[in-house]
Amino acid sequence: MENKYDVIIIGSGIGGLAVASILSQVAKKKVLVLERHFKLGGFTHTFKRLGKFEWDVGIHYIGDLAEGSMLRTLFDSITRKGVKWNKMEEPFEVFDYPEFSFPVYGEKEKFVSDLKLKFPLESEAIDRYFQDVETFTQWFGRHFTLKALPAVFEKAAKFLNLNHIPTPYITTKEYMDTHIQDENLRALLCSQWGDYGLPPATSSFAIHSMIVTHYFNGGYFPIGGSSKIVDSIEPIVEENGGSLKILHTVKEILLEGDKAVGVKVEVQKGKTFSEEKFYADVIVSDAGAYTTYNKLLPKEHSSAFQKPLETLSTQGTTSITLYIGFKESPTKLGFHGENHWIFPYTNHDASYAKRNDLAEGKPPMMYLSFPSLKNPEAEDHTAEAISFADYSLFAKWKDEPWKKRGEDYTKLKERITEGMLEFLEKRFPGFRDLIEFTELSTPITTEFFTGHKEGSIYGLSCTPERFQQEWLGVRTTIKNLYLTGADACSPGVAGALMGGIAASSVVLGFTGTLRLMKELFQKSQETG
Repeated sequence: MENKYDVIIIGSGIGGLAVASILSQVAKKKVLVLERHFKLGGFTHTFKRLGKFEWDVGIHYIGDLAEGSMLRTLFDSITRKGVKWNKMEEPFEVFDYPEFSFPVYGEKEKFVSDLKLKFPLESEAIDRYFQDVETFTQWFGRHFTLKALPAVFEKAAKFLNLNHIPTPYITTKEYMDTHIQDENLRALLCSQWGDYGLPPATSSFAIHSMIVTHYFNGGYFPIGGSSKIVDSIEPIVEENGGSLKILHTVKEILLEGDKAVGVKVEVQKGKTFSEEKFYADVIVSDAGAYTTYNKLLPKEHSSAFQKPLETLSTQGTTSITLYIGFKESPTKLGFHGENHWIFPYTNHDASYAKRNDLAEGKPPMMYLSFPSLKNPEAEDHTAEAISFADYSLFAKWKDEPWKKRGEDYTKLKERITEGMLEFLEKRFPGFRDLIEFTELSTPITTEFFTGHKEGSIYGLSCTPERFQQEWLGVRTTIKNLYLTGADACSPGVAGALMGGIAASSVVLGFTGTLRLMKELFQKSQETG
């Protein structure tokens, strides 16, 4: 039967691709991946303009990818080493403030010593901070692992107090205010909050810790761009009769009682649309918890946790990206590929409160990345400048056609673009003289292509409350239906990949985790 598969995966982000590759390799499953976009890869796809400038929409850098690391082994396994990684030059990041800049090197000991050199009176607090971020990271790892195991193990762990730390559900600000006295040091330590999308006052210190430790050994970038990931995984899926289909938007998960049996899909061919149904014994959603429960299933299946689901889906911020193409190399201004986190204030919560000033051409902060300088195969030079603003600024145009949203929308984008370029020019004089091309992407474009609520790129908000939700994890309230990706673990490519690893082990059964690790590590060595 052409419409019958072993596994159907909704969405082709890294969480879905990981499940597709693992179940194809380990269990020889016939897997169907359904993608609503006209390109595969989710936030790991790339796009071009003017036939030469290429950008990665989601991957800006990934940590913990040294040879032999667990994350590197997992990537090598799911891609059969089809992706090569370039380690970023040092320093790989710079935290820029009005009165000072702080370069960050991919060596934990140097990070610590550089902080102590700048803040000698905080030496003991700095040591305590690095101990604590590792403690909270370990707590999160156990928390995530227990969520992926059968419920009996999670209950037993709670009963035996196996994953206890005194205050796992505190905010980043609560930690900083308690342990760090110097305002500038607090600012520096929180500089990467854009990686998880919430400022210190509302973000979980556990997720903050995960990000900090993730980059202890520097940053990496896929050689040839992030599209190499799906290019490597697609033939693996096809080996067992599986396929990845674009312009297939899942509209409904088909149920028989409380069991998922298939999906109803809107298929686009040119300007025509048709409906198809596909069936499988297992359905895995990489569409996010909100979309899965509130758009693809009747709400009766999530009635017990609708309130936190709604809250966690609206607490976060949304990002605006300015894609830049250069006529000359940005190395002319001294850049070597490092990321810049640029802040006009040392109070991140104050910056965040001004986020909607972006609509008036006044960015509250900015992240600047140079994909072409991280990718040795890039032929033309590019950058991505990212800032934040609320979805509500753009919502009235969300139902208008892509690229045809009218004059007022175009003027708003022009005002934001001008403000972002002025911001960058002030920090890096001569920056504008290098530019040949710009294009601005807003949350409604992200929403249009991904289906994520309000164009969120982070999944459910990483507040302390998120990690207290019993219902949130790989398993759903529907039999044979599982979540993968960021909402099954944590935001970012690495977090979404780990969501895919967890979903795969659950689908493989009670001994799935041990079997999965054995098979994948063995295959990684075989393809070496």
